[in-house]
Amino acid sequence: MVKKRTYAALRPLILKAFTDGQKTVNQVATDTGVNWRTVDNHIVYLTGKGYLKEVFVSPFVKIYEITDRGRAALKEGL
Repeated sequence: MVKKRTYAALRPLILKAFTDGQKTVNQVATDTGVNWRTVDNHIVYLTGKGYLKEVFVSPFVKIYEITDRGRAALKEGL
């Protein structure tokens, strides 16, 4: 049985994926090994908290990047 990771483990992992530039949900899912739907749900949360922001939106793709607040949160341990 696979042990589920907690929010506390997943959110910093997802946020760290953005430290090297802008990414899509699929890119983050691939980089972190977390499924697409889970990454998408956490990105919605992190965007709402101001840790990420949308930089491009189309009917087919959304691109996000980390904010200064997100970088500060990573340094503080989110």
